[in-house]
Amino acid sequence: SSGINAEYGDLMLVHWPGMHGSEDVDMKAIRTGTWHALEELTNKGQLKSIGVSNYTVEHMMELLEYATIMPSVLQSEYHPRCHQEPAREFCRKHDIQFMGYTPLGRQDLFEKQIVKDVASQYGISPSQALLKWGLQKGAVVIPRSSSPQRNVENATSWTDGIVLKAEDMELLDGLNDGHTYCWRNPKLL
Repeated sequence: SSGINAEYGDLMLVHWPGMHGSEDVDMKAIRTGTWHALEELTNKGQLKSIGVSNYTVEHMMELLEYATIMPSVLQSEYHPRCHQEPAREFCRKHDIQFMGYTPLGRQDLFEKQIVKDVASQYGISPSQALLKWGLQKGAVVIPRSSSPQRNVENATSWTDGIVLKAEDMELLDGLNDGHTYCWRNPKLL
């Protein structure tokens, strides 16, 4: 039993292309088997869409070798300090939706003067400016907050009709230094 008490799921993602202690494991075989299991659930009608998280472009190219169902989503860390351009370009080319997690970075991103200045011009919060940046770049962004007030504030980023001007998008683009906030260990891949 899967432990999931549901007859149907809209989207299921493979969370990570590797695993702890995988140095002596054939990870391609594990990725292949995992993907085929998700395809089977999709073919049975138990899943609507399947995708991956934290895959590199190399992992995505490998996936295309054995997938009979294309991934709907590639989820990866994404914010003005980490643009993920190769992954996003791959997604555009293959009609895969790019989904960005950690779109707000960490507190240091809120404190950047550029972010504060852009937000101030539109009368919005720094988090709303960061979310708008990601949305206007064509990503699905998934912010996280334990504060109900911040969740409401974040949600208005989709509905308030405010669009950042090209020059403000370029200012935020200028923060790109490839920095990631989330743990990465390429040896496990």
